[in-house]
Amino acid sequence: MLELRNINFNYGTRKILNNLNFSVSTDEFVAIIGPNGAGKSTLLKIIDGLLPVHGQVLLENKLLSTYNRKQLARLIAYLPQETEFTFAYTVDEVVRMGRYPHVKGIGYYSPADEHIIDRVMSLMEVQDFRDRNFNELSGGERQRVLIASALAQEPKILLLDEPTTALDLHHQIAIYQILKTQQNSENLTVILVTHDINLAAQYCDRMVLLFQGDILSDGKPGEVLKFKVLQNTFGVKVYIDINPITNSIYILPYA
Repeated sequence: MLELRNINFNYGTRKILNNLNFSVSTDEFVAIIGPNGAGKSTLLKIIDGLLPVHGQVLLENKLLSTYNRKQLARLIAYLPQETEFTFAYTVDEVVRMGRYPHVKGIGYYSPADEHIIDRVMSLMEVQDFRDRNFNELSGGERQRVLIASALAQEPKILLLDEPTTALDLHHQIAIYQILKTQQNSENLTVILVTHDINLAAQYCDRMVLLFQGDILSDGKPGEVLKFKVLQNTFGVKVYIDINPITNSIYILPYA
């Protein structure tokens, strides 16, 4: 579904991504992990067509550059780490922005559009404050609204950059459960950047470990999360074991 070929990217003279080759199939759930500055967020922006790049990005076997922004927005939804609005939009208006790529004519929302908007707001537990000013919400509330807006796009690929950092434990788990359900029921492909390796390991099918612009390891969580690999990448010793309840791998600091 998505393929990156020989991707190179620099910020000025600083090399960020080094001849990267990376592909993702339909309805995969992929976590991109790695230390700060590894190129994770840059990679998401490249997939969404927001940065010029040396190399090729193909979406459904077509060059990403051949899509216009509205066409691309029907296929890819991207949520960056931080989103600010200058104007005083309500929660309802922010979620509706996500639906815009599908709206016909001069902005008429059909009954089907309204149903999708209501559904994603309920899914993300934000319907009770849909009339509030977005800028007056807590960080966690804002994040849930923005994810609802992204889901309103009904994308085929959802790109998320640190989607759970501002959320409490209840909503962190809820977000991953929702994403997993959408992956399975809607054939949604999810690619997220995260520093929460334990949570990602429980829900993701695949992990891609970036280090200094290169893919150091790529595979199932148990294949990527190896002691020596993590020690060399992050510079810390860790304890790795299997959660006896979920059978997923988990990591603890090695004191």
